[in-house]
Amino acid sequence: MAKHLRISTSRLVFALVLITMLSTFCAQSRGALAEGNNSSGTYSSSTSIANKKFMDISHQSVSPEVPQMTAEEINKRMLDLIGKIKTAEDISAKNLEIATGLKVYFDPANSREYGTGAKITDTWFFNITVISGSKDGERSRLLFSFDDQTHSHADMTTICKIDFEAYAKRLNELGFQQKPVYGEHGRRVTWIFSRDEIVIHMDIRGESKEKPDHDCVSMITISA
Repeated sequence: MAKHLRISTSRLVFALVLITMLSTFCAQSRGALAEGNNSSGTYSSSTSIANKKFMDISHQSVSPEVPQMTAEEINKRMLDLIGKIKTAEDISAKNLEIATGLKVYFDPANSREYGTGAKITDTWFFNITVISGSKDGERSRLLFSFDDQTHSHADMTTICKIDFEAYAKRLNELGFQQKPVYGEHGRRVTWIFSRDEIVIHMDIRGESKEKPDHDCVSMITISA
């Protein structure tokens, strides 16, 4: 569990680069480019990286379009990608572009990290970040998440049509074995799916206050 938390922490900087860049695109398209607005106050360095990426792209295109995709489509694409993953090479930058149909960006500060993302609604974006393993045997990780731009624990109705049950059913069909992971007081904190050398941690959340028991996928970490 501690290792999973460390992986989740390591994804934040580059993932926020992608979110902030895409959010900046949205702001420009509305004619109101945000200038360093960061509600959490903890990711100023990643915001700087995102602003630099935005400036680089702006030189090439006066009005860059925000990539957009439905939650159903990206969930289906993720399941298709997971079904093909047998080694770390299967989550290479090239394969990630093919799987998502989106441009993949490399972290300018770390060539081992790359990813992509897109807008789903004004509230929800999705992010995919890959952290390539090193030559000393460190495994590669792919981190996929739905990110709430309002930071208000927004309900997940719009992104939960393909829910945890649908994910689990498909992963079982693909040969993955599943088991829950429990934390303090018997609280279930995540699910693990495994097939051969591929291990998936899947975090879930209740859809909304009205449907707290309908489990939606919020984040997936794949180790290859």
